[in-house]
Amino acid sequence: MSGGHFNYGCFRISQFADELKHEIDTNDDESTNEYGETIGEGLSPETIQRVTKAHKTIELAGKLAREIEWLYSGDHGEESFCRLVDEIFNELT
Repeated sequence: MSGGHFNYGCFRISQFADELKHEIDTNDDESTNEYGETIGEGLSPETIQRVTKAHKTIELAGKLAREIEWLYSGDHGEESFCRLVDEIFNELT
């Protein structure tokens, strides 16, 4: 398995992004879980807009962390690292 230099911390960031995306997607869900709690948080559209914007940044941070993890683990050379990171940064625009 690749990586490991930072104890695969990149995956914790990506997992957070995945869990946040689920919260965004279920925000308006008024059904209840097995405990009788409403599934969605019911946050306002203005708040969800900002959370969605933050999610994109967190998602990109996970991708960047993964490439850095691989670089410091010796799984990337500098050239491929720079190319891949540039591709990720291009997603910001």
